[in-house]
Amino acid sequence: MASAVSFQGVRIERPQSRSQLDEFARLPYSVYAGRDAWWPPDVQNEIDLLSNRSHLSSYLDIEPFCARRDGRLVARVSAVINHRYIDHWKESLGQLIHFEALEGEDAAVAALLEESAAWLKQRGMMRARSGFAAFLDYPYAIDNYGELPSFLMRGNPAYYHRYFKNAAFETEKGQVDYTSTMSPENQSRWRKMFEGASASGVTIRSWREYGFLAAIDAWTDVTNAAFDRHWGWHPVMRTEVRPMLMSLWETPVADLSMLAAINGDVVGAVFSVPDLSGTLAQVRRGYRLDPSRGGGTRGALINIGVLEAARGRGIALAMAARSFLTMAQQGMRYAGYTLVLDDNWPSRHTAESLGGRVTANFVNYIRAL
Repeated sequence: MASAVSFQGVRIERPQSRSQLDEFARLPYSVYAGRDAWWPPDVQNEIDLLSNRSHLSSYLDIEPFCARRDGRLVARVSAVINHRYIDHWKESLGQLIHFEALEGEDAAVAALLEESAAWLKQRGMMRARSGFAAFLDYPYAIDNYGELPSFLMRGNPAYYHRYFKNAAFETEKGQVDYTSTMSPENQSRWRKMFEGASASGVTIRSWREYGFLAAIDAWTDVTNAAFDRHWGWHPVMRTEVRPMLMSLWETPVADLSMLAAINGDVVGAVFSVPDLSGTLAQVRRGYRLDPSRGGGTRGALINIGVLEAARGRGIALAMAARSFLTMAQQGMRYAGYTLVLDDNWPSRHTAESLGGRVTANFVNYIRAL
């Protein structure tokens, strides 16, 4: 351990060794042990990130913290200084990721969050955010507790919100998750959207049709431009994104993800995934997921962006429509549209035009240091 401090019978430690980081990464297995279905962590990915062996490590300072009571690990969090985010937004904002905690550990969590916040403050950070960090952290659920959330989304316990409020955090932003059904009416609407864009000179191709590696680069470029002033985002590089996505080229991701081009120039991009609950989710034997949550029947559109100069031509709708139609062709019955800020009305209108309805809500937290 790099250092340790004690508060009221709680010991706050900074894990460093492989075994300590492995224990840190596996705490969710204790937190969610009683769940019928949940998304387990990628343990090796977390260890690589905490050991500075990630493709993202070049621009991150990261320090893991954990809380022990009577020798038992009861809570964890990682403090992060994302230099690329700070350079992009000119904001001295630190981030707290990987937060998980057992129930009834109010004192331990308060001490844990205080220590991690102090680490950020000592390094010049003015505020700390938890619940949103590009490629690193996702917001906290405020409904549907106990259900399997959309892919990548948290299914945290309700008591997490008490922990953050007791640690002087405030709600910063709300986010919503939409779900559309593959009804005949919706599919007819989607075909018209796709055909209308094609008739106006917009070419929409899947990543497989475009060439998967080239599509990853195009997605990276479009997303960086389209999300340049999008809250919470920061630029990413092709060399970072390629290793994260290249392994998906033989999966349905290549058929569900889309690019839109005008006169050969890519102006829009969508990243979508099939239902991954069967391969990645931890599901209790004998438990049947609601079809709208998983079990092989729910795909998800994870990210959608259109360059500013090409907006207003229905390109986002057309790309999403073709992605959803492909999901239907592959036997899926539901399509998620994940994740949209409460105040991102253009994207919310796109989701609603696609027949989506809000089926889950999330928030992130912020605190002055």
